[in-house]
Amino acid sequence: MTTIVGILQAIGIFAAGVAARLGFVLLAAAAILVPALLVWAGMRGVEWARRRAQGLQLTGGLRFRPGLLYAAGHTWVRPEKGLARVGIDDLAQRILPWAVSVRLPKPGTALHAGEPAAVISAGGQQAVIVAPLDGTVTAVNGEVVLAPALVKSDNYARGWLFAMKPASDRRDGLRGGEAARDWMGAEGNRLHRWLEGRLGIATADGGEIVDPVASHLSPDDWKALTETFLR
Repeated sequence: MTTIVGILQAIGIFAAGVAARLGFVLLAAAAILVPALLVWAGMRGVEWARRRAQGLQLTGGLRFRPGLLYAAGHTWVRPEKGLARVGIDDLAQRILPWAVSVRLPKPGTALHAGEPAAVISAGGQQAVIVAPLDGTVTAVNGEVVLAPALVKSDNYARGWLFAMKPASDRRDGLRGGEAARDWMGAEGNRLHRWLEGRLGIATADGGEIVDPVASHLSPDDWKALTETFLR
């Protein structure tokens, strides 16, 4: 009987030791995970607040900002007292895996719609951004030169590229309002289908596009992607 009691006591001591160690491990894990979760939640909160402040809407898996004009090369234009501020829309920023440098046109440069205006480098890959309309560059955003990631993280606001004086008041090729929203949704769905065809990624139309897209592409596919959507 004494032997059995001793064995049970030993088992109890062992179980208590295991439980104590497990509890310590769980506490240590919680000490690491809880701050990380709080940071993640804070980042999500900032993103939500930014989306709400900018009035961003989801269409075709892409974020669309009302009140802007949109060009075929996936740039946006915001008229400002005779000038036009230019940036990239959500499809353009989604296909970039990241941005390590931004090359902008010099003030005074004459641009023509559909011709190269800026270059965003993602390391081994580059995206040529074409001018949305004819005009002359009046200013560039030095902030994105110093912090290229802004073209992805805040492409509709702080990540703008350059400003220009349009050659005329005509807005040929630019879309606004519901026409722009419908076009963006169609372009998002077209990008889904393109990726499915090239990569076999099965994604339902209308679902939010998960980036980075280009990290899965060969150089030839990247060239085809940018020529298809950014020209």
